[in-house]
Amino acid sequence: VFGDLIDSTLCVALNFSTMAAAAIGNTISDGAGIWSGQWLESKCKVLGFEEPKLTDAQQELPVTIRWRNVGQFIGITIGCILGCCPLLVMDPNAAVQHRKDKEREEAFESAISKVQEILQAEAVGLLLLNKERNELIASHQTSNLPASFHWGLDQGVIGHVANTGNFINIAEIKDESLYDPKLHDNYLNTGIAVQSILCMPIFKGGEVHGVVSVINKKSNHGTFTQKDEDVLSAICSHISVAVGDDKQSFNEVIEQCEKSMRTTGSPEFTSAASQRMATLFVPALEGIRTVLGAEATTLMLLDQETQELFSEVIDGPLPHHRTPVGVGVAGEAVQVGHVMNVDIADTEHSGWFQERHKNYQGSGLEVRSELVVPLFDTSRKCLGAIKCINKQEGTKFTQEDIDYVTEVAHHIGMMLEGPDAGLRRVLALTRHKMQSKAAMQAAELDRGAVMCNLVKAENLPSRSGPAQKRKFIDPYITFSIARGNPLKQQPGVEQRVMRSRNKDRKAAVRRFAKSLTVLEDSNPMWNESIALAFPKKFEDVPIEELWVHVLLWDYDSLSTDDLVAHAAFPLSEIRAGQMQEVAAHNLHPLPGSDSDLSKSRLWVAFDPCMPQSE
Repeated sequence: VFGDLIDSTLCVALNFSTMAAAAIGNTISDGAGIWSGQWLESKCKVLGFEEPKLTDAQQELPVTIRWRNVGQFIGITIGCILGCCPLLVMDPNAAVQHRKDKEREEAFESAISKVQEILQAEAVGLLLLNKERNELIASHQTSNLPASFHWGLDQGVIGHVANTGNFINIAEIKDESLYDPKLHDNYLNTGIAVQSILCMPIFKGGEVHGVVSVINKKSNHGTFTQKDEDVLSAICSHISVAVGDDKQSFNEVIEQCEKSMRTTGSPEFTSAASQRMATLFVPALEGIRTVLGAEATTLMLLDQETQELFSEVIDGPLPHHRTPVGVGVAGEAVQVGHVMNVDIADTEHSGWFQERHKNYQGSGLEVRSELVVPLFDTSRKCLGAIKCINKQEGTKFTQEDIDYVTEVAHHIGMMLEGPDAGLRRVLALTRHKMQSKAAMQAAELDRGAVMCNLVKAENLPSRSGPAQKRKFIDPYITFSIARGNPLKQQPGVEQRVMRSRNKDRKAAVRRFAKSLTVLEDSNPMWNESIALAFPKKFEDVPIEELWVHVLLWDYDSLSTDDLVAHAAFPLSEIRAGQMQEVAAHNLHPLPGSDSDLSKSRLWVAFDPCMPQSE
């Protein structure tokens, strides 16, 4: 009892540990036991229970010692059992909860103070939702606000945020429809006149649990910035964890992570960033529809788990809908990874228009023409598509329309990929430029490099399997320098190459020099000259042990590209100038593969950029 009482009071106040509470409680209990024992003995004597009068010899007898020890043991046991009885009615988690509540209160007080300091605001308030009273109640606030106040859910900006779950950032409150002179001209009777306000919701279990309101930015001409939004959103996410159950909050984070893994693009864990992005998409699609003269535009994103496209944002008379990958114009464009521009008057593509297009998605809209431009990340994996329906002037979207939407799709793809997408694309562009001989020489990387002159291929294998709609592969070639003849390696070549390519993505100079991708062609023409850098790790390796490994890939817009075939050429022969003439070479299946490559040929030649110094 003493230990629990101390743990839930003194230790919470002084921030002592539970072990300290147990030690203090044990000391008090022992002292109480000594005094109570004497009192109990005196009362027993009054009632006629006296200790037997034994001689010194009798007290030393074994039987006397044995029964004395047994009696003491029984007494201690009974005392311990009685001492445990309060556990039947005590809350074992009360002290822990009290300590957590105290720590949370201190954290909230510090958070409100820090928000005011970091965002340079005049006042900050944390309000939590009381569902029974259907209002917000102030939990913590800066010193210039009342110690306690209530706020109706139908009142002003704060009530609007609590009702909608969307944050609001207003630079001039008087210009907004939510402005109320009674609420904002003398905020909570403090004399504060609200000019700018940033209000962010706090979520718990997927529902709004409270609101943080930040009043009047002191710098930046009184306007809260996007950085302020992101900082406050991050703080609110931590507050939501603190006010909720630890296990529940953890599960919610895991669910959010799972959801992010199912959808394409970079996960946005702050409500501010995701809401801001969604807000920008709406006018962007409206602008596309206006420029193209289309009846409707839709931003479709890819659900990787279900392999379906779902409408994220729509501008026009269409309902939200889902389309399986490979079905319809949009599904086909995403599956093949290139633009599709079809219209009902085009006999080549008129087969795309079916009965469902006469009342498309139940909207009453009859589809006459459709332009779908895929969205790609830096690795050219498809994130979704922009779908434009019905060119109002003319039957088909023009090449100018395609170029415009393609440029827009490039920027939206960067937004979806994440904040570092721009840097990744700069790196990809740099790596591509470094594949030219001039760039290699300028960077002094040409010593030991090889120029790979890729001309064409013939009779490449087709895709197999009943689910494959497209018969021909989307081929591209990579070149790399390997130690040992790759054609004589054991099974597992594909896994080793995949690991090496993933590591190669972060390097400024590619170990794997890559050609362009030719879409759906078993007889592709490249006519490319690609510079292959010599890896520094092979500088001390005998040239007779090095080979140029040539890999044939099949591009996949939705998942990892497939390795189809390979060939290998001794670097010693290339350095000797024995492979400067373009010639046809056989392609070989991977170990464990049964692909028929008997008629497949690759036309390629190699030139040494400059002999490696001896």
